[in-house]
Amino acid sequence: MASPVRSRRRQQPDETRSLILDTAERLLRERPFRELSVDEVMRPTGYRRTVFYRHFTGMPDLVLAVLARVLPAFAEANQAFLEAAGEEITPERARTLLAPVVEHWQRHGALMRAMRDAAVYDGEIHELVMAAQYRFRATTVAALERRRAAGVLQDADLEQIAELLSAMNQRYLMAAFGGDRPAEQPPVSVETATATLALAWVAVLRAP
Repeated sequence: MASPVRSRRRQQPDETRSLILDTAERLLRERPFRELSVDEVMRPTGYRRTVFYRHFTGMPDLVLAVLARVLPAFAEANQAFLEAAGEEITPERARTLLAPVVEHWQRHGALMRAMRDAAVYDGEIHELVMAAQYRFRATTVAALERRRAAGVLQDADLEQIAELLSAMNQRYLMAAFGGDRPAEQPPVSVETATATLALAWVAVLRAP
């Protein structure tokens, strides 16, 4: 019997690729990366494995393509906050700028978890994660240096402070929205997570 996905008309390559990406994104939001296979991704699309390999080299390549849909906006939100963090920043301003970062995690936490998990198995994804973390730390150091020029953080090791802030963001948001939180604990709201991060960042940025 003809697949319902393909019965209307022959799909163009871009449409087929988008269908595979949509299916993979949905499955990655529902299940861990390690539990998925090419067959499981392709089954809902009505296509065979051979069609998958016309578009992707394997599951890690597919994950990279899914992430390419969401990471640019996330990077832009992080950049906007870190640029402002180099100036005198109020808790209210910090909350406003951190809100898009936290909202990204609330919407895409499962995909961020998939990226972390896939990095264990794939060198290219591992390099992507490492590069993103490096950029975050480097931009944070630049912001801290501007704060030092304004008279704060005079005795701090800025590289280590940036390392701490990077780890704090990653681990806290992964726990809140990426599935690392114990099931018995109540969920964290976007508002609470934003306020918590803002409080921590402002405390550091105003340290003597």
